[in-house]
Amino acid sequence: MGFMDKFKGSMDQAQQMAKQGRDVMSAGTNPAMLEYSQMVNKLASGGVPCTAVINAVGESGATDGFNKEFTFEVTVEGNGDPYNAIVVQYLSDDMAGEYKEGVAFNAKADPDDKTNVLLYGKL
Repeated sequence: MGFMDKFKGSMDQAQQMAKQGRDVMSAGTNPAMLEYSQMVNKLASGGVPCTAVINAVGESGATDGFNKEFTFEVTVEGNGDPYNAIVVQYLSDDMAGEYKEGVAFNAKADPDDKTNVLLYGKL
């Protein structure tokens, strides 16, 4: 067996291990968290840029194991006429203090459902 054969065998083995790891991770993932992650990725990469002002803040008590779940009532501007939306977002303790009533944030809105909003970057 030559070097290239060994290399190919190692690559095949690594790919099998990676696939097994993905399968295990997928099975142990909370479906709601998986959906939330997909939404965040969609908005971060393809959301419509806008701004949002926080009108009210609520903490649900839920966590993702590291961060706390918050609910924000916001007024969104820069994506057509101003409108209200409810944003559910997970924040670390360090970040949570920045998200207060009256504070404006950069935001991204879902092009398919403008009430689906992601807050980021305090203005």
